[in-house]
Amino acid sequence: MRELKDKKVLITGAASGIGRATAIAMGKLGCRLFLTDINGEGLKKTVEEISGTGGVVCLARAFDVGNYQAMAEFAGDVHAGFGSLDIMVNVAGIALFSQIEDMSHSDWEKVITVNLWGVIHGLECFVPAMVHSGRGGHIVTISSTAGLIGLPWHVVYAGTKHALVGISECLRYDLRKHKIDVSVVCPGAVNTGLVKSVEIHGDKEKTDKARTYFIKRAITPEKVAGLIIRTIRKRKFLAITSFDIKLLFFLKKYCFPLYHLVMLTLSRFLDQSLKKTV
Repeated sequence: MRELKDKKVLITGAASGIGRATAIAMGKLGCRLFLTDINGEGLKKTVEEISGTGGVVCLARAFDVGNYQAMAEFAGDVHAGFGSLDIMVNVAGIALFSQIEDMSHSDWEKVITVNLWGVIHGLECFVPAMVHSGRGGHIVTISSTAGLIGLPWHVVYAGTKHALVGISECLRYDLRKHKIDVSVVCPGAVNTGLVKSVEIHGDKEKTDKARTYFIKRAITPEKVAGLIIRTIRKRKFLAITSFDIKLLFFLKKYCFPLYHLVMLTLSRFLDQSLKKTV
């Protein structure tokens, strides 16, 4: 069981949702935190809450993880002042649900820049120092249900989240010799600010109803934060937050015809629930 007290932990997307909940939880465990988010005001509130309960935030900075130069400068300041990380938790992400015919190039670019390049920037700026330190460590990346299953209406979002699962699997083996563990967490429905901010290219009245339904069955960010911490402590590779997703993933692997039927049904359901009527 990995001890977390005094570990140097980077968490992206720390101003809200899963990132905020994870930062607060790890602060209470005595971790030394390094926090980022594009939302400066939200990030400040997270820092204040952690500090107010005795937690330690060594450095917090608001910037876009999709900006490589900003990430590199932050990493340089972390390494110069505190040395290499022990744990890295990649949370920052955005979502877009759409049929491909309703998407522009900028839609693809926006989601890929944050969800994929944002994680890559963190990995390339922080992991080499972890390797060279020789002290081991742990990398956690938050993917999604859409990283395991090709959910309808999720083409660009699922593309980035599948990529994160693939990157994590490769790093799991590449970094093993350096005693750096790798985990990928795939949440289902989580009640975060992303539910309200997610862009859906569909009928507004229908999508508002879908958001309400989603919130009713969603788990809290605090539950996901607890799962992240257990995953680190147990050095587990893949963590899935809900039974229904575990079942669907099982069907995909071992009973594809049934999985295929479920996905066709889901596709028709989403078309009826979200698509604009002509």
